[in-house]
Amino acid sequence: MQNGEQTKKTTPSPSAQIDFGKGVSLSGITELVSSTDKAFVARTGEGIITVQGEGLNPRLIDVEKYTAVLGGKIYAVSSSKQMTPKGFFSKLFK
Repeated sequence: MQNGEQTKKTTPSPSAQIDFGKGVSLSGITELVSSTDKAFVARTGEGIITVQGEGLNPRLIDVEKYTAVLGGKIYAVSSSKQMTPKGFFSKLFK
């Protein structure tokens, strides 16, 4: 670090690429929340991403590279953004 500068590791924007018949590739993953054969839930820099299906099996989870690859039948991929507080104190300390 030079002159008091701090380097902050930035996470890539979350994305999902579905390969029909093969599975799904996810990027932007910062943390694995849960994984079963019917649902895979992970945290990204922008919120939560959920993959629902049947026979889901994580083939690769690499949090350092922010990626995950899942096999199985994919029924749905959804995401939810993180909520930012909009209360009195958040407005006060802008």
